[in-house]
Amino acid sequence: MVRDTGISNERTALAWQRTALSLVAGAAVVARLGVDKAGPVLVVLVGLAAVLGLWIFVESSGRYRHSAGSSVRVRGRGGRAALALTVATVLIGAGELLLVLR
Repeated sequence: MVRDTGISNERTALAWQRTALSLVAGAAVVARLGVDKAGPVLVVLVGLAAVLGLWIFVESSGRYRHSAGSSVRVRGRGGRAALALTVATVLIGAGELLLVLR
């Protein structure tokens, strides 16, 4: 099998990693600014979003290593990272909505 010598895999992995780190940072900011107003419900929502963001970061690293040929993944991608990204974004949005409504 001939491997792609371009940098598209690196760009894709970096884009996923930037997105994951942005989710974690956004969750931390929302938690920091709203913990006094919304309480533990907000911390749980954005905490779950931060955990999902960290998982996306690890998943993107695994995807890159697999596509670069340095490791073999047992199962396919299956859209789990995109689903986790969506859920994390919704959780952060729900946290913000909770802040607005209180």
